[in-house]
Formats: sequence, C-alpha cells, structure tokens
Amino acid sequence: MLLLGPFLLFYIRGTLEDNDGLTKKDWIHFILALIHLMGIIPYSLQPFSEKLNIANALLENVDQILTINSNYFYSVPFNFLIRPILFLTYIIYCMYLIWKRFAIPNYDSNIPKKQLLISLRWLIILISSLFFIVIEFLILTVNSIHTKPSIGLVNSYPLYILSGAAYCVMSFSLLLFPNILYGFPKRKTSERTNTETQNKTDASESENSENEDPFNDLTLAIQEYLASEKPFLNPDFSISDIASAMQVPLNHVSYCINTVMKIKFSDLKSDLRVTYSLELLSGKIKHSYTIEGIAHHSGFKTRANFYNAFKAKIGMTPTEYQTSNSLNNKLI
Repeated sequence: MLLLGPFLLFYIRGTLEDNDGLTKKDWIHFILALIHLMGIIPYSLQPFSEKLNIANALLENVDQILTINSNYFYSVPFNFLIRPILFLTYIIYCMYLIWKRFAIPNYDSNIPKKQLLISLRWLIILISSLFFIVIEFLILTVNSIHTKPSIGLVNSYPLYILSGAAYCVMSFSLLLFPNILYGFPKRKTSERTNTETQNKTDASESENSENEDPFNDLTLAIQEYLASEKPFLNPDFSISDIASAMQVPLNHVSYCINTVMKIKFSDLKSDLRVTYSLELLSGKIKHSYTIEGIAHHSGFKTRANFYNAFKAKIGMTPTEYQTSNSLNNKLI
C-alpha cells in the first residue's frame, strides 16, 4: 500500500502533462516503501512453521494482530496508520495538481476540448472515490487500534458497503467511458507553430478550437501511412506499431482512430484487410492465390477469420464474390 500513493501521483501527473516518463527525483517516492521492505525481512525469513502458528493464532483471536510486530523498524500501530495516512497525503497533493491545472482560465487549443472535459470528470471521480475509501480505511484502522480489531471490524460494515460503492463507481466509469484511458492527448507543436498560434486573434482561436480537432493532422498522417505502407498485412499488426512508426504516444493514436476517425482499431484493421483482399480477388494486383493464400497475404491468421470479416463487410463469402466477379467479366 505504500506504493499506491507514488503510482497515483505518477498517473495523475502523466495524465495532466501527457507524459508517462519519470524523473531522477522520483526515486524519492520509493524511500518509505524500501524502508518497509527492509523492515519485514526478518519476519519474512522466519520458518514457515512459525508463520503458520501466527496465522492460526489470528484465526482464533484476531485481536492478537496488535501484538504481532512484523516490522523491525516501527510498532504495529504505526505500521497500520502510516499506510492510509501516506496515501491520503498523496491524494490531497494530486487534488492540488488537478486544481492547479484547471485553475488556468486559458484553454489550450492543442488539447481536444471534448476529451479534456471527459478526462477532467474521470480524474475528479477517481480522486474523490479514493479519498472517500482511504478516509473510511483510516477510520477503521483508528477504531481497531483504540478499541479492539474485532470490535472495530464488526462496527465498520457500513464503511465496507460505502467503499464497495466507490469501487463500483470507478469501475463503471471505465466501462461506460473508455475515452478516459486516452488522458489529455496534447498535440506537440514546434516553436514556430506556437508563435504563429499566439499571433492569431482570439476570435480565430476560439473558432478553431470549437470546429477543428487539433489531431486532424496526425489522423491524416496515420491514414496516409496505412495506405502507403500497408502495415496491416502483418498478421501481428497492432496499434502500437502505428505509434512506433509515427513516433507518437500510443494514446494519441488511440484518440485519432477511436474519436477522430470514429472507428474501433479492430474494425479498422479488418476493413483494411478486406479491402486489400478485394484487390487480390478482382485481379487488380497481378498475383494468383488460392482463397487461403489471399487470406494469408491480406493479414488474416485463419481462413475462418477471413470469411467472417469478408462476409460482414461485403455481404457474401470470398468464394461467392470471386464467382460473381468472374461471371461479370465474362458478360462484359
């Protein structure tokens, strides 16, 4: 649990800055976790039989947990309290980062406005839910220390229910709004471009931010790359291949495909492969292949996948299409 705070900070900071890299100073956040790890080494090296005796004693009387010190450096109460307190500290600091980011009145035209609002709502839901859960856990811990763990646990069932509700809110948010995972994709611009943008009038900037997505240029570049290089012919083609080829973050490519192009990557990949197979079946590409060969050269791993994708897009099987195309050529 000592690592939850640093990981939350890295996620929030990376989302706000559209950067998932770590700095040299970030190792400081792991110091407490490292101290804790060193402190439990003596307990970890105990014989298994001794650990089994401790487990059996806790099963008989959970209150004995306050007498079993598993850390060499500090006491049991401190061990239980430091984790939620530290996590709560990180949560409050992340709240400050979010407030600081959105306290700026000027809208950054390099970030899609719609995505900005979606991500902001998600960060608020995430931080609020975690804050609520940690506060409940802290209350439970304090009650267990000042009374008895058995009494504190029994009297905390309402907290369990409320914590479960908070977890459900976070989980359903991810399911209902997958755009959350794109974060704040920010188009990188050169200094010259930034200068030109700053010299535009406020009215022009407002109009562009409302009517144009700042990732239109990258979307066009992705489409040109797919058309010219045809990376989808590789059976193992993935969205990360586009990101590597374009030298842009993965979430930028995901945003361009799902939001700007309005299509799922799996559907886009399938459509491109079917379109290429049509060229092979129609004889536009001077090669002679069997149906299995066409499926393989179009990027499909199996004949069944090829047939399913082809029929879903064209409305007939590849064999039926090939027969129909041959008849049309004879009539002509």
